[in-house]
Amino acid sequence: MRDSFINSLLEHAKEDPDIFLITGDLGFGVLEKFQETLPNQFINSGVNEQSMMGLAAGLASTGKKVFVYSIGNFPTLRCLEQIRNDICYMNNPVTIVSVGGGYSYGNQGYTHHALEDVAVMRALPNMEVIVPSDEVETRAITKLIVDLNRPSYLRLSKKIGDDLSEIGVGPEFGKIREIKHGPDGTILFTGSLAELCIEAAVGLEADGTKVAVASMPFISSIDLQYLKNASNKGPLIYVEEHSYRGGSGSALLEKIIENDLNLRVKLVAANQVNLANVGTQAYLREINGINKSEIISKFKSL
Repeated sequence: MRDSFINSLLEHAKEDPDIFLITGDLGFGVLEKFQETLPNQFINSGVNEQSMMGLAAGLASTGKKVFVYSIGNFPTLRCLEQIRNDICYMNNPVTIVSVGGGYSYGNQGYTHHALEDVAVMRALPNMEVIVPSDEVETRAITKLIVDLNRPSYLRLSKKIGDDLSEIGVGPEFGKIREIKHGPDGTILFTGSLAELCIEAAVGLEADGTKVAVASMPFISSIDLQYLKNASNKGPLIYVEEHSYRGGSGSALLEKIIENDLNLRVKLVAANQVNLANVGTQAYLREINGINKSEIISKFKSL
């Protein structure tokens, strides 16, 4: 997903000199192509996230479209005050690009686990939170963000996104992207969880239950019409690589309640019980409740 984002941003930046990319001394092996091609639109601010966000806001206030790139918690939690005051309240068009959502950097320990970032970012005014699931969505969403020209949070997984290219183009703004059809219910997910959710859907099919599987990349602008259609099918399980508290699952429940939808829902998310564990992304997902058996059992319970 990182390469898809950078390649897409570079193409847009070649045509628009107002696009700037700032990094907090990270992204080696990923950002060099942008830096070498457009050196006057690239800044390495060093390891100083608070100042980096102030710099981004200042550039944006002069008409620039600024993208700030860093790992997981660093461009979110470490500089939250600057994001809130300088970017969101001033409505400056800065996009915070967080690479390594969830347990992407699992081997680095909990300091690098991003499990609270969506909850924090979506609470801020004027902030558009977007979490693509694959390369196709990442490319399409990068273009949408450039055109959106407002504070945005783009959360990317470090791992290579599940290849859903056969599904076609990425979603329109605010739309849910269905990748598997089914009449008996829905498994909805955010981020690089397509493979896991499809496996769960196949597991349910063994018992004769055919469910739809769909990606929900837009967290601040949820597709209400899709949810209305889903309410006519059956239960809905929502899966995310984030804490249960305040994440995109919470945003989904708020949308359902606000619109009085008759939809039976359960969430599958990180239980955050095994906080001190270190390991691969797949291992940490499994032991923290983001797994196939959890999806299937919760669907059956409804």
